Amino acid sequence: MRVLSGNSSATSAVFFLLSLLVLVAPAIGAQRGNTPPADVPPLSMTCPMHPDIVESSPGNCPICKMKLEPVRLESIWTCPVHAVISESKPGACPICRRDLIQMTVALTWTCADRPDINQIDRGTCPDGKPMTAKRTLRPHGNHNPQHGGQFFMAPDNFHHLEGVYPRNRVFRLYLYDDYARPLGSDQVKRIKGHVVTNETFDSATRTTKEISAFPLVVASNGAYLEARVDTAALPAQMAAKLRFKDDAPEYRFDFTFSALSQQPVPASPTTTGSSVGKGTGAGRPVAKRPVQEEPRAAAVSAPAAPPQPNIPPTEVVASGVESSVATTSIPDTPAGIIVELKTRNEQIGELVQRGDFGAVWVPAFQAKDLAIALETHAKDLDVSQREAAAPSIARLVRTAWLLDAFGDLGNRQQIVDAYALFASAVSDVVTAFTPSK
Repeated sequence: MRVLSGNSSATSAVFFLLSLLVLVAPAIGAQRGNTPPADVPPLSMTCPMHPDIVESSPGNCPICKMKLEPVRLESIWTCPVHAVISESKPGACPICRRDLIQMTVALTWTCADRPDINQIDRGTCPDGKPMTAKRTLRPHGNHNPQHGGQFFMAPDNFHHLEGVYPRNRVFRLYLYDDYARPLGSDQVKRIKGHVVTNETFDSATRTTKEISAFPLVVASNGAYLEARVDTAALPAQMAAKLRFKDDAPEYRFDFTFSALSQQPVPASPTTTGSSVGKGTGAGRPVAKRPVQEEPRAAAVSAPAAPPQPNIPPTEVVASGVESSVATTSIPDTPAGIIVELKTRNEQIGELVQRGDFGAVWVPAFQAKDLAIALETHAKDLDVSQREAAAPSIARLVRTAWLLDAFGDLGNRQQIVDAYALFASAVSDVVTAFTPSK
């Protein structure tokens, strides 16, 4: 569940916090609520215009006020080149041997001879045969880097980008649509931007002054933008500033490269498995793939892709993330939960410090689950501590979602501001659950 809007740090933070006041309560309830059937993902509610809005109960979209619609979300492993491949676990594509990548899809059921039938619950076709599963890729369902770089989503909710540092003093930027498909060369040419390697920040006015900046130029094959920068030492920090249209706002994306980016290559034909990397900004796992008893669907479908530049097939590869990576075991005692909560806070601080924004969501969501678990222990606190605990836990949950959202956007200052709010909430929760002397 993510709501992405706005450009400035202050505007985005206010919008998120107000929106999450509405969204968090159902999310908390979902973690305590009824367990869905084991063989299908649970029903979620989503906005038809804003797919990042995902709730556990009916309602209206907090952005456009449209009525939310039911959807079953599932996390699958598929080939980045051959969409016909749909697996329940990591591995190699049986066709080209590339590593499978993880994507979020919408699960429905249909009939082979009646493609007009598309329903959210499994059933029987008019000819008496069981329906087959149909999996459709959703917008923002794939946040896997395709060139070994760092992957972010633009605040306009459509454009996605991947920053790559293939060799010293060279920065490349690959552009994608909301289905993580490469933009056509004609679209890439319309994007204007530059890369900043040195700047000053005025904390009073919250403005920056660029000291060293370099233009982003379209590559000869139209596949990416490239800048020749002055940074040579690692880790290399730089910010890409882009306008996707002449009248669009300028968006900022901060990159930190601890090493040169390595272009993934297809697995050897003799490989039988696939290693699973953490990735940067990988698509959020939604539900582990259940064992399906119905006939398997032939492919994962998606809207028609725009014209794409001529990119060699070996370049379109990515790694995924384990579905269980964001889960954590919950200690039985409040003291144990507090210890784990402090650890997650430190982990987030370290990730923010080194610029690994795409990985922030993992400890942030773990901290959220730990905080929610503390609610069951609040009844054992004295009155004053209990009154302080409830709002502190609510703030921690909201700011965990905020960290997830800003981690996707890749703006360092927004993430730093969100982490300050999160760390303050953690401190208040710890204080509320610390026995009075």
